[in-house]
Amino acid sequence: MEVFIVSGASRGLGAALVAQLLGPERRVIAISRKPNDALAQAARAAGAWLDWYLQDVADVTAHEDLARAICAELPRDASRYVLINNVGMLGPVGGAESLSAAGLGATLAVNATAPMVMTAQFLTATQTLEAERRIVHISSGLGRNPMAGSAAYCASKAALDMHARVVKTEQAQRANPARIVSLAPGVIDTDMQGELREKDPAALPTVQRFLDLKSRGELASAAVTAQYILAYVARPDFGTTEIDDIRNYPNG
Repeated sequence: MEVFIVSGASRGLGAALVAQLLGPERRVIAISRKPNDALAQAARAAGAWLDWYLQDVADVTAHEDLARAICAELPRDASRYVLINNVGMLGPVGGAESLSAAGLGATLAVNATAPMVMTAQFLTATQTLEAERRIVHISSGLGRNPMAGSAAYCASKAALDMHARVVKTEQAQRANPARIVSLAPGVIDTDMQGELREKDPAALPTVQRFLDLKSRGELASAAVTAQYILAYVARPDFGTTEIDDIRNYPNG
């Protein structure tokens, strides 16, 4: 049996990941602000093990409590434990001088603090197990390439990359090291892309790029991206490159 924890699971890439993970050989633990009734029904129809937890991860204290409870109850006999930190938000758009404490704090809480908190609890709960442990941060190319008008989002995703580097460095000293990758998923046809297309060019000078991506049909589907990510997670060399991009593997 494999155990997968997926955050941001109710829609977009998270929902696609959960949908493809459902099966009798896996236990899937999903975390999101809202439920997804279609996935719950699909799990029942497939006889799949799906546990769903509703939590707004912007409330980092409550999220830490939930993460601790989830990880404390993980089965101890799985062959592989996988944490996919997929939760994310676009956050405030506009020049860096326009950022407020509230907007910046919320973005960092969701995009950086919540994944780091869940990773901490996951590592603590599984550190004495002999099974494989794999962690995926769903990062972004914008954490590696600056885009005017998106300082909060870019900085929060860059934080995930550095966190992955530190965790890899620390785990290299352990007897059974957990493997971690901060993975950019490419441009996906999700609600976040829709948000970007609606922004004022005065706040987001590159908005035309996102309009063009949609009009030219260059956005990947969430389902195809999820398929590629899960194939990547299963690779025997997972974790060798801790900062990676799914577009480096065009055939999945």
